[in-house]
Amino acid sequence: MKTMKNQKRIYLDYAATTPLDPRVGRAMRLYERAAFGNPSSIHAEGVRAAAALLEARRVVALSFQSKPEEVIFTAGGTEANNLAILGVAEALGASRGGVQSLHFIATAIEHGSVHEPLRALLARGAAVTFVPVSERGVVRAEDILAAIRPTTALISVMYVNNEIGTVQPVAKVARLLRARYGALRETIGKESERPLFHTDASQAPRYLTVSVERLGVDLLTIDGHKMYGPKGVGALFVRRGTPLRPLLHGGGQERGFRSTTENVPAIVGLAAALRIAGVEREEEKQHLAPLRDYLIPELRRLIPGAVLNGDTDECVPGIINISIPGTDTEFIAIALDDRGIAVSTKSACRGREEGSSVVRALSGDDARSRSTLRFSLGCQTTRKDIDVLLSVLPPLVRKSLVDSRGSL
Repeated sequence: MKTMKNQKRIYLDYAATTPLDPRVGRAMRLYERAAFGNPSSIHAEGVRAAAALLEARRVVALSFQSKPEEVIFTAGGTEANNLAILGVAEALGASRGGVQSLHFIATAIEHGSVHEPLRALLARGAAVTFVPVSERGVVRAEDILAAIRPTTALISVMYVNNEIGTVQPVAKVARLLRARYGALRETIGKESERPLFHTDASQAPRYLTVSVERLGVDLLTIDGHKMYGPKGVGALFVRRGTPLRPLLHGGGQERGFRSTTENVPAIVGLAAALRIAGVEREEEKQHLAPLRDYLIPELRRLIPGAVLNGDTDECVPGIINISIPGTDTEFIAIALDDRGIAVSTKSACRGREEGSSVVRALSGDDARSRSTLRFSLGCQTTRKDIDVLLSVLPPLVRKSLVDSRGSL
């Protein structure tokens, strides 16, 4: 069953990136023409660009339920996560005897753009605790609190896992922190302050609120291309008073935290995508939940050895991850692509890593981590798409199992 020339491709990799919403594209094109100036310039073109930037910041802040000046635009989720972690490390390290005097906490299933900055700090002498998750892929808020030391500077707990779709108890961690240390704004800037709290919410806006007041965080990351927005743009919420140092130095844009000329059309697109996500969130979930509830039992029925990675309750409806022990899922993903179906085996940002670090963290099983397939659904996914997948996948699994046994 090869892809026919006019056959519609089936895209099931929305967690890697989403198609650009046409409404977002129209907004961006408008500002490419009308607000092409440098927003730091004082002439009319610069003023128009600055006005567009101001309005985009206001729209993002409205979704965050924050002040506009607490929003920093970045080149994506990776930069925002790096700025949150390394920016806090440099700021607090300067007042506490260097980064080697600091301790950081994250879950074992964070995105690479959280784990890698933390490993870089570890190499510089900082202490880092990666808190394990349950076999369902969910961390216990109490375990996060139990890991805190007097030197803990920052806690980072992702909101929605990009590989298995589990929702982490971010708001509960914040409640426990408040119970121990007091109200958020009252404890920033004191010597006895609580650890700062960051969440990578890149995968969340299509499914969940990103209100920083409801979540109780000091720093929050979003990424445009995970919510039908443009690539190459993201944002970091930084609660007023949070100690932070810039990673980029230059013209002092973004209140000095992110020097470079702002990409106004992309930022306008990010704001439009975030606004639309908030309006259409329930519709998206209602569209995806029945598809997920159909797909998971059918995968189990048609592929008896398939193991679901993650949870069926504390999860978003658009990400389904399975392991098929004994198969070469890279071969299966390539074969599916040849038949017009796009899926992934793990996070697209972990291209050179062998197996899924997330599945390894929740299962402790290397074989299971190397035999994963992720199906991530979106606004264009239909029941027919799922049926096509279910007709094509089982024969490929059987072939892979036969091939693997024959190579023993």
